Amino acid sequence: MALHLAILREPYLSRILAGVKTIESRFLRVRAAPYGRVAVGDTLLLKRTGGPVVATAQAVRVVTFDDLTPERVTALIERYAAELCLDDDIRSRACHSCYAVFIWLTDVTPITDPPALSKRDRRAWVVLES
Repeated sequence: MALHLAILREPYLSRILAGVKTIESRFLRVRAAPYGRVAVGDTLLLKRTGGPVVATAQAVRVVTFDDLTPERVTALIERYAAELCLDDDIRSRACHSCYAVFIWLTDVTPITDPPALSKRDRRAWVVLES
């Protein structure tokens, strides 16, 4: 089991906390975390962009996609639209991706006393422990 730090911007973080967004997706141009690094049973710390960790979640299913084309990306987004809850800006940027990781979330639990983390880089996903 691994521990991951997932940085999320609004409105996606609020959608996860409300239980509306049940799949966290990462569309990538290169194979970078969480690609190949997240697995079923892993714990995710959900951190607000520029803010604190606000919740934890468990990965119950993880699927990676390779060799994506704009058509395949569009088909994936349409197939899982209700669970992804993506806005149009993400949809248009995702079309240029070569890889994707879909992480089904469960046990989303708000944190009242967030852990202190010193992250100063621009990575949107960090593997903390494996």
